[in-house]
Amino acid sequence: MGPTAAFSTPRPSPRRTHALVLLGLAGGMFAALSGCSSDLDTYFDPSKVARMEATPTSVPILDRIAAIEGPADQYVEHDSIRPEDLRPEAFEYRIGPGDTLEVRIWDIISPGQVEIYPLLVDTRGTITVPQLGNINVAGLTAEQARQSIANATESLVTNPLVQVTVGQSRNQTFTIFGAVAAAGTYYVPTADYRLLEAITTAGGIAETIPYLYVIRQIPLDQQPTSQGAGGTPAGQTQPQGEEFIDLLDSLTGDEGGSPAVLSSGSSTDTATTASWQPEQPAIDLIEGNAPAAAADQSATEANSAWIFVNGEWVRTTRTYAGNDESEADSLVTQRVIKVDTRPLLSGDARYNIIIRAGDVIRVPPTEQGIVYLEGEVNGPGSYNLPAVGPYTLRRAIASARGLSAIGIPERCDLTRMVGENRQATIMLNYRAIVEGTQPDVILKPNDIITVGTTFWAYPLAVFRNGFRFTYGFGFLLDRNFGNDVFGAPPTNISGR
Repeated sequence: MGPTAAFSTPRPSPRRTHALVLLGLAGGMFAALSGCSSDLDTYFDPSKVARMEATPTSVPILDRIAAIEGPADQYVEHDSIRPEDLRPEAFEYRIGPGDTLEVRIWDIISPGQVEIYPLLVDTRGTITVPQLGNINVAGLTAEQARQSIANATESLVTNPLVQVTVGQSRNQTFTIFGAVAAAGTYYVPTADYRLLEAITTAGGIAETIPYLYVIRQIPLDQQPTSQGAGGTPAGQTQPQGEEFIDLLDSLTGDEGGSPAVLSSGSSTDTATTASWQPEQPAIDLIEGNAPAAAADQSATEANSAWIFVNGEWVRTTRTYAGNDESEADSLVTQRVIKVDTRPLLSGDARYNIIIRAGDVIRVPPTEQGIVYLEGEVNGPGSYNLPAVGPYTLRRAIASARGLSAIGIPERCDLTRMVGENRQATIMLNYRAIVEGTQPDVILKPNDIITVGTTFWAYPLAVFRNGFRFTYGFGFLLDRNFGNDVFGAPPTNISGR
């Protein structure tokens, strides 16, 4: 027999084995990175964020975070402008403590002679008239005060002739303080005296101030003419029994479904016990500038808030039920009216409200302070709040020249002072803010922004930086090692 042929299986070369191993490692890293983050859509660089969508979007900017700062009205509740705030009210002045009066009485000393008495109303609301004694005039009009003095004079003069003139009306004044040139107390000359006139009297305000507040005293027996927080409009009552069921049927329709959100002008919006029903996050909100227009939209926004739930912002709507304290809610001692200064100074008459006697105008100064950025940003450090415009989280990170190569936008912590010697921390999604799916947050003095990273961020950065695009193909061609292209390096450099 001939020689037996020997068959052997070819063994893979070491170079091929190494290539397969590297390919497998690269595939495993790609799968791991893809599984750990679904936002690696910018050339494997999670620190790069942008919306880059053709469809426009509109989101609100939050000036407070309810999850860590508590309710917005924990100190005072701000009210919006009502239609009656724009209508002048003509009324007869009533005398009060501090007013000066000029009283003229005929024939009290001698027939045919008039006696003139300049008098000051004391803190008890009384005046002292010679020959007549103390007379209480607090809360009386000039005519009522004249009649009271005439009644007291009848014991001395038959058919007395009395004239009362109010000199300085101390109660016909308003007070303005804060960021104005001349803070103080000023006289309200007419019933049609408006906010712009009051600001001008005090020397004007800076146009960079976003809001001012008018604190107005309301008598306890005065019923509000428009819907307030947690109250029922005048002339309406809480529906009972079948009326309430009919109302629900009209809201849900014949085919059922969830009842619509009631505005504050609805008759069922009366009580004080609030229940919160989450809705889908609203990203296409349109901010209205007219306080008298779009009443339903403004009422819905007034009864809603953004809260942080399960790692994302959710807008919630508050509904009311019950009427145990409706009478107590209607007894309001004061209102704090929040006025947007931008349309006011631009001449929008819907913001130029009437200034009434006893009003207090507060012009808050521009907020000053420092915010701090640390962690994976290109420019960590402290930054001053700007004098103009809100300083939001997105603007702060832009001031720090963006995120570093290993910064993860989903890991952004905000630490804020929420009380004396107390601070709270909440995680924000910076990518969602940039993409317009969550609202941005206005930063406050002493806020600390910390941008974190993940385990895979550094290996991903190394993998990204391994491709150096120099000659258009992704490989580095060095002349010192490219003998097949440039030829062998010279050996006789000195010419010998």
